[in-house]
Amino acid sequence: MNDDIIISDRKPVRSMGIKNLMPGLVERGKIKIGNKGAMRKSNQGNEFQMPQKLDHFLITSMAKGADNNFLRDDKIHEVLGDKPTEIPVVLLYDDIELNFQTRYACYNGKNLYCSGDGETARYIHTPANKQTNQPAVYAERECTCYRQDPTYQGKDKCKINGNLSVMIAGVDVVGGVWKFRTTSFNSVVGLLSSLALIKRITGGPLAGIPLTLTVQPKTVSDPIQGSTQVVYVVGL
Repeated sequence: MNDDIIISDRKPVRSMGIKNLMPGLVERGKIKIGNKGAMRKSNQGNEFQMPQKLDHFLITSMAKGADNNFLRDDKIHEVLGDKPTEIPVVLLYDDIELNFQTRYACYNGKNLYCSGDGETARYIHTPANKQTNQPAVYAERECTCYRQDPTYQGKDKCKINGNLSVMIAGVDVVGGVWKFRTTSFNSVVGLLSSLALIKRITGGPLAGIPLTLTVQPKTVSDPIQGSTQVVYVVGL
């Protein structure tokens, strides 16, 4: 049987685009309520930077300084103020998940070991072997697990992760977003609740609506010690 080439005069089918490809603009900077402090040495002689919590927003560029911190974006702070607790923002999409991505994540050092959606998690069953050039083997397990328990103190503790993408209103930049990343349960729940409420009020739309990103103090109870403490929660 011959493999003849069949030439057709029919017009090609219009491209429908790649399925399940997540849209996203380039990250122009970060919105933070924390930073890294001065360099210190542990008892083992290892250098590290203690995290510092802030009661206001810090907007940075994507460049880092000599202290390994992202550099403060002074031009944006000229518009918003030195220590803003509110930022005028606009969302890009009507879909909550496209604006605010959430997951449970467990890290082994700097490497992502496991991530899940609260029902199913994908984890590294067999690590990659550089000597034999074998890639990592992944498997699935039930989510969440004991690593997410508040009493678990291992270095591979599982934490909730949220990643919000916004455009800052009044800033003369087009084609990029600023991202606020958090491992705070209160901020993740607060942002999801705000987005759901706004979507209900508007009847569906989220994109292009003038909104305000806020950071406010909240008194919470420590699940282990039972004592109260003040944390700063981000909302819309």
